[in-house]
Amino acid sequence: MRGSRALARASLADGEEGKGSLSLSSLGLRLGWADPTGEVGEALQQTHDEFAVRIGVLREAIGAIRALADDLHAQEGDLADILRGSSPDPEAIEARRRTIDRRREQIDRLARTAVNRLRRERRAKRS
Repeated sequence: MRGSRALARASLADGEEGKGSLSLSSLGLRLGWADPTGEVGEALQQTHDEFAVRIGVLREAIGAIRALADDLHAQEGDLADILRGSSPDPEAIEARRRTIDRRREQIDRLARTAVNRLRRERRAKRS
């Protein structure tokens, strides 16, 4: 996690005459190069941009999953309360169980969708 945060805060600078630098201050690294063609700087900027897109995809998925997980947790708590009651209602138990199953399926679907988006991004960049 520390490395990904450092990459998110990386700064890339193109100097004059094909010289550039990459600073990863939170890791204590600073790289410099001479590249008359400018390809190194371009490749690093593209990697930085791709990383930012992937982080955005993951943050979006995590936010949606977190909301569903909170609801799932509440539904499980409700089910536990129903089961602890003196005479649990079978219909209420079944309704909670169905809701819990739907939330789990939604979480699984969101996670698979995020992974597929990341894979598509990677394949698109290779082409």
